[in-house]
This record gives sequence, C-alpha cells and structure tokens, in this order.
Amino acid sequence: MPNRRGFTLIELLVVIAIIAILAAILFPVFAQAKAAAKKTTSLSNLKQQSLAVIMYAGDVDDMAPPATAWNPADSPGDFPLNFGNGYAAPWNWLVLPYIKAGAIFVDPQGPSTPNFANNVTLTQILYPSYGYNYVWLSPWDGVRQTPISMTSLDRPAETVMISGKWTNPETDLGDQFLGFQFDYKSDGPLLNFTVEAPNCYDIPQACVNNWGVDSFQSIKTNIAGRDTGANSLRTANQAVVAWIDGHVKAMSPGALAAGTTWTPTSKPEDLKYTADYQQKYLWGAH
Repeated sequence: MPNRRGFTLIELLVVIAIIAILAAILFPVFAQAKAAAKKTTSLSNLKQQSLAVIMYAGDVDDMAPPATAWNPADSPGDFPLNFGNGYAAPWNWLVLPYIKAGAIFVDPQGPSTPNFANNVTLTQILYPSYGYNYVWLSPWDGVRQTPISMTSLDRPAETVMISGKWTNPETDLGDQFLGFQFDYKSDGPLLNFTVEAPNCYDIPQACVNNWGVDSFQSIKTNIAGRDTGANSLRTANQAVVAWIDGHVKAMSPGALAAGTTWTPTSKPEDLKYTADYQQKYLWGAH
C-alpha cells in the first residue's frame, strides 16, 4: 500500500509563516500600486479639465470662465441651478461641452459622492472634487465677477488654475451644500466649486477664507483642505494641481504657498507676503 504521510504540525506552521511573510511584503506593494493608479487618474482628470478651460477661453476671446455664471430668473437658458431670482452655472458646467463626462470632476482618491441629483452626471458636476482658482481668475468685488484674460498672465506655467478640493461628505455643511447662495444681482461665486488662494486677505478682490489652522472649520480634516484654503492633500499630503498652461502635477502645500509666510501652524490672520513674492507666488499676477 502507498505511504500517505501527511504534513506534520511543524511543516504546516512553516507554510503558514511563509504565506504570512509573503502577504506582509505584497499587500503594501498592492496598496502602493493602487494609490499610484488613483493619483495618475486624478492628474489625468485635471489635465482634461485644464484643456477644457483653455478651449473655452479660445472661444470667448481668451477670457477665463467665471467661477459661477448667472442668468436672470426669466431667462434660465441651460443653467442647472435655480436660486429663485436667478439661475447659476458653475465653471465646470460651462466647460462641460469640451469634456462631456461628469466623472472627470470626481477625484478617485477621495470619498464617493451619493447621487443627490438623481442624475449621476449632474451630481458629479454639482459636487466636484476639484476647485477653481476664482480669486485670481474670476475676481469678485462683492458686486460683479470679472474673469481675466488667460493671455494676460506673465507666468502661465506657474499660475494655479484648478486644484483638488474637499467633497461634501468630508464637511459638516450637509450633503447637498452648494456654497453660499449668492444671487443673480450679486453675481457671486458658489464656493462648492472653488479653492482659496494663500494670503487672500491682503488683496482687493473678495475671498472667503485664508489659508491657516482651522480656517475652514466646517471641513473635517486637514487632508480634505481645512487648513489649506479648501485645497485637499489626498496625494501623500500633496495637492494635485492644474496650471494655466495646461500641465499638471502634485505639490506640497508649502510649495503651493510659496511667496507667503504660510506654515502648517500659521493662523489665517497672520499670513503675509514675503519680500520676493512677485517671483514666487503661484496663484495670480500682482
């Protein structure tokens, strides 16, 4: 009769130990590969958004899109948001014809957003994971937005256009918050579609919150953008950023705040420009 010798307890323990060692080695590798793939997708999303903004500008005399466009109540056009005395369309709605895919506005590195609007594409547009540099590209004085000429910038490769931002599930604002509901008469930007520039308190145009510790108290975590002007830091504590010339890359918050005195422990009211800010500041011309 054949000898059907089984494994001994020691042999089984050795096999289990080997499997455990391999798992400990491979699982972090798989996790890193997954994170790298999500970063690549997020940067690709930004690339397509930046090119859409550039194409939009090319069709309107090189003017940047407004952060939020408004139509009067009696002339809604195709604007998706009704605020009673006017209809609003955020910048990403305006550039959608050049993209035609709402998923481009969802960062795979962030939490998923429920289908609030009963329309997946519309939800992806109205609750995006990326925000527009409205303070410099579509400055607002409390009465009117004035989008700038894209060709007026001296350093397009060093000026932020779009950055990753918080999403509604990462805040205490409510799942369907769209930003402060300014109206048609004030022509205000809806803040669910924007990010803030560092040291925005020292410039003429309006901003909501400066960079600094707990500047956005309604945002739950620093990763989501609580201390960095709503700019999220999902990519290994870096923000994904698209620039005016169309290129994209991930940057640390310190690098993005170049030209200011921002540090991770700065208070919003204490931020200042540095002496060489005109050569280093990355958010707009001076």
